[in-house]
Amino acid sequence: MEVKLKLQPMNIPNFVIAQMPPRERQEGMVESPKFHLRELEPEVLAELCNEFRKNVFAKAEKADPAA
Repeated sequence: MEVKLKLQPMNIPNFVIAQMPPRERQEGMVESPKFHLRELEPEVLAELCNEFRKNVFAKAEKADPAA
């Protein structure tokens, strides 16, 4: 018996968080800057999407059929 399921698309974030260098403990917790997706250049979005795709296939331990 075969059961087919329709999977929901992965969640799409509204913003990305900037990577910041490590801080001294005494400086306390400081939130990293966030940028809404619409603020980013198309090339940056494409690069983030490519990296996400690569990471998804790596986590699934599968070869990317588009590669």
